[in-house]
Amino acid sequence: MPAFVRISPADARAGALLLGLALFSVAPALQAQAIIEQPGNHPDYAVELDPHLVLQHGETPVWYDTGIGVGLRATIPFLDGPITTINNSMGISFGGDWAHFGDDNCDDYYYWRDSDRNYSWDHRCNGNAFVFPVALQWNFWLTDIISVFGEPGLAVGYYRWEGWCWYGDTWGDCDGDHTRVMVDIAAGARFLFGERIGMTVRLGYPSITLGATFLL
Repeated sequence: MPAFVRISPADARAGALLLGLALFSVAPALQAQAIIEQPGNHPDYAVELDPHLVLQHGETPVWYDTGIGVGLRATIPFLDGPITTINNSMGISFGGDWAHFGDDNCDDYYYWRDSDRNYSWDHRCNGNAFVFPVALQWNFWLTDIISVFGEPGLAVGYYRWEGWCWYGDTWGDCDGDHTRVMVDIAAGARFLFGERIGMTVRLGYPSITLGATFLL
């Protein structure tokens, strides 16, 4: 994870809440059948769809706050059993996330255009982040209910903001946008409530997500 990432107390609480919800759903899995030593014994699907809620906590060019939004991931499996002795598979995961950053914490915002000084924001500041990740998803199917995965990848982020700034001697308009390429990395777990429907939690950078899973 990049060295400049800061996790605020609010981010930590949000992550703990999502993880708690995921762990709560594990209760029925205590009697699940272990299948990790059965290569290939997992659902056969052409695509996995993952609509989800988003908490974006990675620093952006403008703000250090936490953004809230929604997103969608699609994963297409392409390799079954890269490790031949255990139940695992790989897929390509891609999609898009949107998060909104409100004006409740304007004092923590930083205007990125000038590296020599910080601008002070008035209460009229907000922004939107659009992140489009592409990652390799490596799945490990532990039981007929639980599977875990890692997702190393890259993402393109587009950021749009607007606000009213104090430039040191006058107020002025701070509207702008920025695009950048960043690391997108996560670890997650999938909990199946049926053969094709379940829930996925993803903890990573720049976002934490919690959503449904549909294996089609």
